[in-house]
Amino acid sequence: MQVRRLVIAEVERFPQLGEALHERGPMRSIRRLAVAFRRYGEKGDIRVKDAEVAGGFFNWLVMGGPVNDAMLLGDSAIPTPEVFRAHASEAVRIFLAAHRPG
Repeated sequence: MQVRRLVIAEVERFPQLGEALHERGPMRSIRRLAVAFRRYGEKGDIRVKDAEVAGGFFNWLVMGGPVNDAMLLGDSAIPTPEVFRAHASEAVRIFLAAHRPG
């Protein structure tokens, strides 16, 4: 979180830092999720039109609230593992409700 805050603060002066963090952070996760979602789609377990878009939505369902809280409220706002697991479980439920086949 501290690196993320620093990069965001300096992105106008050093745009390559923002690009590097974006590429090695969220986009890395989103691309990995897209690979998995393509496989699940091929097996008929989920229905996605664009696996990378679905990966982005899933990534931010899981990460959006906790990351936003930590960015704005500080490290003390990072949820406990139990709270984060419950949040992630709900994100999975919401994602699957939107992407279940049939």
